Amino acid sequence: MRFKTNLRKLTCLLLLSMAGVSAMAADYVHVKVSDADGTATFFALADKPVVSFTSDFLVLTTKKQTVQYPIADYRKIEFTEATGITSVDASSKTGIFTIGSSLKGEQLPAGRKVTVYAVNGEVIGSATASQCGTVEIPLNGKSGIFIVKTYSKTFKFIVK
Repeated sequence: MRFKTNLRKLTCLLLLSMAGVSAMAADYVHVKVSDADGTATFFALADKPVVSFTSDFLVLTTKKQTVQYPIADYRKIEFTEATGITSVDASSKTGIFTIGSSLKGEQLPAGRKVTVYAVNGEVIGSATASQCGTVEIPLNGKSGIFIVKTYSKTFKFIVK
């Protein structure tokens, strides 16, 4: 009898502790990847990114895209909370990018150029960030490996 009571208490305690874990996880909205010079790149958790490593690259994969970063350039991966977002000076913005049928950038300094290249060097598209800090470059239905060059960083992604 005492064993069953203790087992019930333990089960209730475990269920309550798991409820707290799911509540804490809901507060995180991005994965933040920081490189050696302090530049940060954010990935939305809603896209369910999977982080893996090859011998030379940190790889973030979603159903829509795969992005690779040289391991030597990146120092930290962390989760960021919605309440941790603060205003920053426009000159220090690095932008948030999403990839689907087009490359979309947000929170970029106005007037900054973003270019998408194919691996063979062909320019797929180029655009300048609007006054709102947004940019959109259509991929025109192309798939493969692409390279994005911005004012502050360069990264690769794969469209399947």
